[in-house]
Amino acid sequence: MSVMTSTRRTLTAQLSAQRFDVLVVGGGIVGAGIARDASMRGLKVALVEQDDFAGGTSSKTSKLIHGGLRYLEHGHLRLVYESLHERQTLRSIAPAYVHPISLLLPVYAGDARASWTINVGLWLYDLLAGRRNIRSHRMLSVRRTLALEPRLRVDGLRAAGLYADCQMDDARLCLLNVLQAIQFGAFCANYLRVETFMKTHERVCGVVATDVFTGGSIEIQADVVINATGPWSDRVRRLSDTAAERRLAPTKGAHLILPRLAQEPLFVQARDRRMIFLLPWGAEYTLVGTTESPVDQPLDQLTANREEAGYLLEQIARILPGSHIDEENVIASFAGARPLLDFSGSSTQASREHRIEVDRRGLISILGGKYTTYRLMAQQVVDLVLAQRRWRSERCLTDQVSLLETIQPISLERWSDVTRRVDPDLLAGLLTRYGAGAFDVLQVLEQEPALARPVCPHHEYCAAELVHAHRREFGWTITDILARRTRIAWSSCQGLDALSTVADVLERYGGLSRDAIERQIEAYHHFLASSVAFRSADVTSRMTASRPA
Repeated sequence: MSVMTSTRRTLTAQLSAQRFDVLVVGGGIVGAGIARDASMRGLKVALVEQDDFAGGTSSKTSKLIHGGLRYLEHGHLRLVYESLHERQTLRSIAPAYVHPISLLLPVYAGDARASWTINVGLWLYDLLAGRRNIRSHRMLSVRRTLALEPRLRVDGLRAAGLYADCQMDDARLCLLNVLQAIQFGAFCANYLRVETFMKTHERVCGVVATDVFTGGSIEIQADVVINATGPWSDRVRRLSDTAAERRLAPTKGAHLILPRLAQEPLFVQARDRRMIFLLPWGAEYTLVGTTESPVDQPLDQLTANREEAGYLLEQIARILPGSHIDEENVIASFAGARPLLDFSGSSTQASREHRIEVDRRGLISILGGKYTTYRLMAQQVVDLVLAQRRWRSERCLTDQVSLLETIQPISLERWSDVTRRVDPDLLAGLLTRYGAGAFDVLQVLEQEPALARPVCPHHEYCAAELVHAHRREFGWTITDILARRTRIAWSSCQGLDALSTVADVLERYGGLSRDAIERQIEAYHHFLASSVAFRSADVTSRMTASRPA
């Protein structure tokens, strides 16, 4: 039996051997936030996720923690106010993962929103942020705009707004919530798929779930079951009540990763009134998004299609005419489903607000919402549980306790002892990527200094980080490690040059057989193919042939 199989069987045995106060179904950002909040308040909590933590929508966002400037024109003032409040909270509890960026919003002749409209909107944005504002916006002349971003199209440029929001690492922020929930006593398992609900006297009292890896079936009992599955919420609701009506109308948002295009982060107006982000993705790449289209694929198989990629490339060509970017330059793409509440009319005007619903079987579902407000959504769900059950508990402290407090206290002497033998550049990279969590990686290096080697010539990640991702962060598969625990998959080499290193980690530390590893490699290749599925076969073959060895 492999180490990984043994570990999973131990965890599932613990899940089935006890009764929980709260069982959360869904390991995206909202489910992770609920598990963190409930466990911090002293409840006995379990969380199960059918795929990887953040494997769905929560790793396929625009990587922004923001108030939602474009929601203002649709009158969603409360949502923007709440989002700006939560933006500041997340900056304070996860500063290594949520950091301010300045966004340049150019205005051209003929744009749907004139410069005065943009100025008014930004004033209102500042006003709603109040004391939590990062910095006040400025309106820039054409000359100052081009000084900041000389690659912008000059023809028709009238002005630009400059304002601040925050960028984040969505998958790691979700994982931090899971890890802190575990620190407070929660039992959290990815790759545990809920098959059906158990019921007593017509009330939901737990789930029957299957371990995706071992195939084993277990029962998990709980007083309260919470459905936090995002776009999958209606499907899960029907497991409780087959007559449940539709509550969501998910839309698909596609993103592209391209070579670095602009000096400044941009928020630009498209011809059809949509807004498009061009954001830095590390030092070498640009993340472009997003689209808004109906979901036309299974929720767990969403990919960007040629029409969506073409739309985003067209907007880039219009705003940055010297970029000469086309389909061949796309490094990767991803698409996720927004769990929008059912709406009528245009999806661009649909609300990103959320709703909590309790069905006749007692299942609690959190519906809608956006990544930025996940902590508030989690707080409201746990408040409801406590009020319903009349349980006494501590007040919510998730807005005050740092997400980095999953790290055990470290003495300065111990820190100095561990770091003195580590290359300063490597240490700086670890601190940037993990904050105080870098100490866990350093402990791996202390045991095996040879793991300081880079995983491949194209990345700063070292082999110890892959070991850490597998042993401490539930990275059970190659795709987990390369696409969500690190960003290696989302780069020009697509992680192909790191495959042998990851395979060695899973074989040595997870005890996986060569057959199991070969299946994972095949699955990773399928994952990569889906990220460029819109590209023509000849372009794909040329890019594969020109990939660095």
